[in-house]
Amino acid sequence: MISKIESNDAGFTGIWSDTIKMDCGMLFLNPKLADDIFFNKLSSVTCIDEKMVETSVEHFQKNNCIPYVYSSNYPELENMLEKKGFVYHDTQHALTKNTRPQKKPDAIKITHDTIDTWTGIFCDAYDCHEWSKTVSSILEKSLDSVDYFVDKSHSTCVALYETGSVLGLYCLGTIPSKRNHGMASLLIDYALHEVHSRHLEFLMLETYERDNLLEFYSKLGFQKVYRKKIYTI
Repeated sequence: MISKIESNDAGFTGIWSDTIKMDCGMLFLNPKLADDIFFNKLSSVTCIDEKMVETSVEHFQKNNCIPYVYSSNYPELENMLEKKGFVYHDTQHALTKNTRPQKKPDAIKITHDTIDTWTGIFCDAYDCHEWSKTVSSILEKSLDSVDYFVDKSHSTCVALYETGSVLGLYCLGTIPSKRNHGMASLLIDYALHEVHSRHLEFLMLETYERDNLLEFYSKLGFQKVYRKKIYTI
């Protein structure tokens, strides 16, 4: 299950960011998405390689990005990072669910003509209007590989990305004035119905501890699978 989640994560991140294959890890960079912790990261690290970390830091610095390194239950990597001046920053939790709700909510699929609608909601939700042109450009190039949806009230957005038998849920966000009205939950329910209609194993998503959403997802029936500690300098 973990390998399937990691593959989905890498696939989606690679659509939104440039990918550099390192000796035993994957480096993702998109300096236009200012220091974003998800779209700028060294992840999937499978060995202790100081030179790889140093080279990754050089790439981050060259692109004026904050270095973020993800560790998936790898104490030896974390010790090495701390010796090189990295400090713990946050924890990302991977969650899954496959139970289908009784009713499938309505959702509007984004097309080339409605990209600006999704971008506007996303940038309002994440308070990143300076990303608008970049986000629209990414959607324009990725509509064939990622399904982008908004709810009927045009207050919440989501991206759904399928790999193998897994559907990944990303970029879920609601504009501030419409939060706490259940709109995000409706799009999650929509995604769960997609899992069943596409005959997939489960829906996955990732959330950061600092965002304080673990209780929200737990109440919706999501189960924690594993976590990744994030280090930075």
